[in-house]
Amino acid sequence: MSEPVASPAKTTSPGSGKAPRKPSQAVVIVHGMGEQRPMDTLRGFVQAVWSHDPARAPFYARVVDPADPAGEKINQSWITPDSRTNSHELRRITTPYDVDGRRTDFYELYWADITQGTTRGRLAAWVTNLLWRKPADIPRDARGLYVVTLLAVIAVLCAALVLATSASQGYISWTTGMLVTILASFVIWLVDRFGLPYFGDVAAYVRAEAATVEKRALVRDRGLVLLKRLMMDDSYDRIVLVSHSLGSIIAYDLLQILWADFRPRKLEAVRDRARLKAIRAIDKATLNAEGSAWPDRLDDFSGFRRAQWELYRQLRTRDAEHPLPWKISDFVTLGSPLTHSEFLVTYNLAEFRRGIAERLFSACPPIAEAAAGGTILYQEGRSRSGKPQRAVHHGAVFAATRWTNIFDKGNGWLTGDPISGPMAENFGPGVENIQVELRGSLGRTFTHTLYWSMTAGGVEVNAPIDTPPRSHLAVLRDAIDLGRKLEPSQAAQA
Repeated sequence: MSEPVASPAKTTSPGSGKAPRKPSQAVVIVHGMGEQRPMDTLRGFVQAVWSHDPARAPFYARVVDPADPAGEKINQSWITPDSRTNSHELRRITTPYDVDGRRTDFYELYWADITQGTTRGRLAAWVTNLLWRKPADIPRDARGLYVVTLLAVIAVLCAALVLATSASQGYISWTTGMLVTILASFVIWLVDRFGLPYFGDVAAYVRAEAATVEKRALVRDRGLVLLKRLMMDDSYDRIVLVSHSLGSIIAYDLLQILWADFRPRKLEAVRDRARLKAIRAIDKATLNAEGSAWPDRLDDFSGFRRAQWELYRQLRTRDAEHPLPWKISDFVTLGSPLTHSEFLVTYNLAEFRRGIAERLFSACPPIAEAAAGGTILYQEGRSRSGKPQRAVHHGAVFAATRWTNIFDKGNGWLTGDPISGPMAENFGPGVENIQVELRGSLGRTFTHTLYWSMTAGGVEVNAPIDTPPRSHLAVLRDAIDLGRKLEPSQAAQA
């Protein structure tokens, strides 16, 4: 049975007043940890990014909000069955043609069901692994999390020791024993109610160990099926991968796996001149894997982002010589624990940097081929006619994909989002890090879930000089960039 696809591109007459119909784009959101309900994350996200952004839809596509008939109109959208997700619990949300003549389909990569069933023992083993570190191996931005977790574990162990000692010597009365039993039951309930549903997901995925390999593989397989189907669907010419919390680690893994299969290969000097020119522009910003630290910033950050977009444009179409297109133009992370990768994914910064040098992890900008004179290209053989052919190495996914990281650093354990932070130290200066300050109904208390909240307040921190700070929703919309500001047709209209 053939899969449903988005409507093919159409054209309109010059006098119609509508933008010419263009290929569609897909936005895939990967939810974070916790017992998520299918479609909950997706619907809230679409409300913030599309429904309440009047700049994206023409006047005839704005309708009365069924949830608030007396309020302002919202951009129209529909929930549509789709077989790409392999789940009848999930649907895609599709939009009408926007002001640029383009439709957007929103998908959710749902994985919470796969990580269900994490045991207390598995969670305890993961916490022990995190705590059993040398003080020098605890990164500064993770010390708050480390200290709070360590104190909590020490308190529980001390209480258990005192209880066991007192019980063995007969120092506990019946009443005290009952109170202790009730308290212990409450602690177990807290672990089962909050610890396992949330941090159990992290324990089940974040580190490759014998107990986690199977679930990691199942999560990745589900994501790869969805993304490969979108990549090979000719009705789409662009995919945006958005991820929240633990979902950003999953999405990062998927990007690396996909790039290994879809990266440009068999490039020839004459035939692929435009693609090679775009790759050479990326080469100007590549990193040296032997360095002890990345540079603080790129000399021409905007130029690097333009070069990434241009390479994506060159790779998004397929032909007989290059049948696998690369369509993921943007990777957007929200409240991402990737900022603590040297602590969560590996044991310390030295081990993480070794993984970067060995291309186990991908940096932004990518690492250059040292033997090839500072390029991400290497020669992989010759064509049948004897012409040299080149390929981009498998650790260079961010040569053609922009990475925007939005975080709320906060100023303590209970304020802001202690899980999030900037990415430059671990992944390189090519990541656009945007700090926001979020405020919900409880003020600044744990804002980890507010990045696309319509009821929260949020403002950009450290906005460029002479530029008014954007709201947190404006920051998110700009990162996803449904209007494609760097597309030549859009740039010409600006």
